[in-house]
Amino acid sequence: MEIKNFTITKRDGTKDRFSLDKIMNAIVKAFDSVKQPADLGILSRILSKLNIHEGITVEDIQNQVEVSLMREGFYDVAKSFMLYRQQHTEDRETLARLQFLSDYCEAANAATGSKYDANANVEHKNIATLIGELPKSSFIRLNRRLLTDRIKKMYGKELANKYVDMLTHHFIYKNDETSLANYCASITMYPWLIGGTTSIGGNSTAPTNLK
Repeated sequence: MEIKNFTITKRDGTKDRFSLDKIMNAIVKAFDSVKQPADLGILSRILSKLNIHEGITVEDIQNQVEVSLMREGFYDVAKSFMLYRQQHTEDRETLARLQFLSDYCEAANAATGSKYDANANVEHKNIATLIGELPKSSFIRLNRRLLTDRIKKMYGKELANKYVDMLTHHFIYKNDETSLANYCASITMYPWLIGGTTSIGGNSTAPTNLK
């Protein structure tokens, strides 16, 4: 890995200067957690396998560290590193939920207090609407995974990635992601216009008097 003045992308989307020391410290802590020594030679071998480039995300760097540790045969260290990441992910999610609770209580109404579904059809803040908001982030991840997996299967990975990109950049809005019980659907009637209802078990032929 050639050391340059890279800029990395943090989890919140902001940019920061790349720090090799932070990576090295994280790796050393992973070795210490399983009581294995990590000399400069070991660290150099692990770091040499990383592909750091301009704009790389923190998550990508951590993924590469895990792979590099396993390639070098440090499986226990890699496991400890993964568990450390997971614990910090859970801590961040908990803090985010606590902040949401505080913000919701201070919000003017239920709609402005909503983080994921600002056009919620509710008028008053109460414990029921608050409870309804809390699991939405989990539902979004689950629903998005279900749908992207289906898109990949039907049309390929490229279109699935495009769908997520359009959601992320607000080209399309899918509020059904916040619920496991989808409550609306968009259905085209074009096949009925050209073939009638026989394809869905009906007995009507194509209409002849559209005008």
